[in-house]
Amino acid sequence: MFWYDGGMFGQRLFSLVVLLILFASPVFARHVSAEQISQFQADYEIHSDGSVGVRETIIYDFGASERHGILRNIPYTKTNSDGQKFILAFADFSVADHSGSLMQFTQTKESDEYILKIGDPNRLVNGVQTYVISYNVRGGISYFSDHDELYWNVTGNSSTVPVLAVKSSITLPGNITENDIKVVCFTGYSLSRESDCDTAVARGAVSVQTRNFLPAQAGLTIVVGFPKGIVAVVEPQTDPLTTPLARMLIITVIIIAVTVWYILLPLYIIWRWYTYGRDPRPSIGTASVWFDAPKTKTHRRLLAAEVGTLTDETADMRDIIATIVDLARRGYLRIVETKKNDFTFEKMSHDQKNDILEPFEKTLYEGIFSSLKSVRIKNLTLAAVISQVKDQLYESLVQNRFFNKNPNSTRTIYSVLGVFAFMTMNFPLGIVALVFGRAMPRKTIDGAQAGAVSRSLKQFLASQDEKLQFQAKNQLFFEKLLPYAVAFGVEKIWAMRFRDIDLKQPDWYQGYDSASVNSINLVSSLNRSLTNFSSVATPTRSSSGFSSGFSGGSSGGGGGGGGTSSW
Repeated sequence: MFWYDGGMFGQRLFSLVVLLILFASPVFARHVSAEQISQFQADYEIHSDGSVGVRETIIYDFGASERHGILRNIPYTKTNSDGQKFILAFADFSVADHSGSLMQFTQTKESDEYILKIGDPNRLVNGVQTYVISYNVRGGISYFSDHDELYWNVTGNSSTVPVLAVKSSITLPGNITENDIKVVCFTGYSLSRESDCDTAVARGAVSVQTRNFLPAQAGLTIVVGFPKGIVAVVEPQTDPLTTPLARMLIITVIIIAVTVWYILLPLYIIWRWYTYGRDPRPSIGTASVWFDAPKTKTHRRLLAAEVGTLTDETADMRDIIATIVDLARRGYLRIVETKKNDFTFEKMSHDQKNDILEPFEKTLYEGIFSSLKSVRIKNLTLAAVISQVKDQLYESLVQNRFFNKNPNSTRTIYSVLGVFAFMTMNFPLGIVALVFGRAMPRKTIDGAQAGAVSRSLKQFLASQDEKLQFQAKNQLFFEKLLPYAVAFGVEKIWAMRFRDIDLKQPDWYQGYDSASVNSINLVSSLNRSLTNFSSVATPTRSSSGFSSGFSGGSSGGGGGGGGTSSW
């Protein structure tokens, strides 16, 4: 009645049952994977000297896939119940085909495993191939108070293809009765205690085989116990990093490292800044009226860029611009506004023999003009030159003993430390390194005294005290100290003091509209020209710090990339 009333439903149910049976059968396993191991035969010969000879015969079916060969991973360590690792000694690896002919392979170590890469990189194979792997191992036997045993993972549990059948034989030395040999086997995934396998003992030899196929990641493990005294005691070597003492030392080192990195190092940086990073107290204070720049031991007057770098301990674009103004004032170049907000540097012939350019001035001067007599500011590309000039400014201050070390190098060390601290989530260290690191450069006593003189000069330039107005009648005095005012960033205030004098057009500067010239107009126009200079002297970078592909791009640059390969 069932088949009559619901025949169509019954046919569908019958078809579903047939499909389920097929999926569960080893025969179907041959078709669900493009590649498979048809048979894995492992033969173990336990020698009386405690070593074990191993011969693995792997019949691998590539199907229609074309490959060079197979990879066989064999762990060379084992771990006891206390988590202590031991190292086994493997030797005499060889690989042959079904006829006994040696095959090409490479042997490497990675993640506590030997990796045998078997096959010819210049030859592809498909279908069924046989690989016979032989090797010897010492330390594979475990020794107990009442027996010895071989506890061995035959196939491993990391295969990426199914194994249709596994067979294993274990041969023992001497004459051992069957009653003295114990054997168990386990199948399935890692930590499984399933025993879907059969064992047999005959004439001192043990045989084990699986009942069903093993899916990928499943394996066969055997345990063979036999009487003591049959084989020599060959214990595996202890991994020194996993002994209780080693673990205690490692934990101690980690605790010390964490304490130093997260607690002591931030405190140390603060302490170092307090005891070393602060400048020494100069013997002279800051004066309200000072008309000159500090001098070196050789009585050379520091230039505007050097004074600016000494004062804030940073060589920046203000110091570079102050050098441009000073070179122009001294007759090395002329700044010309050819049209509104379009400026040109003109190279001038300089006749003052006693005026020698400092290295950083020479680098900047030659970088601007090279072999040209005139150059439009908007056409300049000076990023590399500016970087070199800044380095030379720092070197000048170190050579003249105003700093013991390059202040920029000192800041860079702490900046790198701060960034790395943030990457490791050590926020206290990151903040301390970046904040106190910037203040860490330390002047010498000579540097501190020169710094006090520099601050006195800056205070004088920025002052609008009426008692100092008598100075605002001398154009030469205005021009002489103008580069220092630029370096300090007070050039507009300095110009205000001279706003009422009848200012002549300087030889070194020509504005677009020179009908009326006073100190304020001159500085305003000068600022426009040097703002243009700043824009061309800075490398083009994105907000994330990447260089533009339009300035120095190349094949392989930018994002993306990578590649494709196969064994």
